[in-house]
Amino acid sequence: YLASMLVLETAMIGTLVSLDVFLFYVFWELMLAPMYFIIGVWGGARRIYATLKFVLYTVFGSLLMLVAIFYVIWRCYEQSNALTFDLEFLIRHVNLTMVEELWLFGAFALAFGIKVPLFPFHTWLPDAHVEAPTGGSVVLAGVLLKMGLYGFLRFAYPLFPRGAEAFAPYLAILAVIGIVYGALVAWAQTDIKKLVAYSSVSHLGYCVLG
Repeated sequence: YLASMLVLETAMIGTLVSLDVFLFYVFWELMLAPMYFIIGVWGGARRIYATLKFVLYTVFGSLLMLVAIFYVIWRCYEQSNALTFDLEFLIRHVNLTMVEELWLFGAFALAFGIKVPLFPFHTWLPDAHVEAPTGGSVVLAGVLLKMGLYGFLRFAYPLFPRGAEAFAPYLAILAVIGIVYGALVAWAQTDIKKLVAYSSVSHLGYCVLG
């Protein structure tokens, strides 16, 4: 259990300090493995269902992000003849059309939106929270969910500013729905972990709206 927590800590720190987009992706995916074991081995009665739902949701979004990363690298190589995963270099040198930015931001936004979790991609969270052991639940609510927000601010917005501008009103609408819906559902809960899960949907809505 403690070894899984330490691997999870390593993956989270790696995600936050990576300025190489592929290395970021590796750490982003690495966060899944220890959380899978923390919920799947030390969780509650429905832990297998909860952990598989969590992993499948997150992996689906992440694979689309991986395709988007490779597309950006390829476009950068075409334009500058430099094969690099360096974030700062990509921000400065890759020139994308509006249509490309929309598709690529959409792929990144889906991966980060599932992780946040943004309404309506939040349905894995109540199950994961309820079935996780208390330590896993605390790390999930306190740190792991914020990785999605970090991804938006550090990668999606700087790489695809026009795509972000076009998507912003829709992200804001989903955030407001999440704020109200999460708060109302949390209000009705009698299980403390479900209350934490739905209040997380609500308070992450505030963060996304910001």
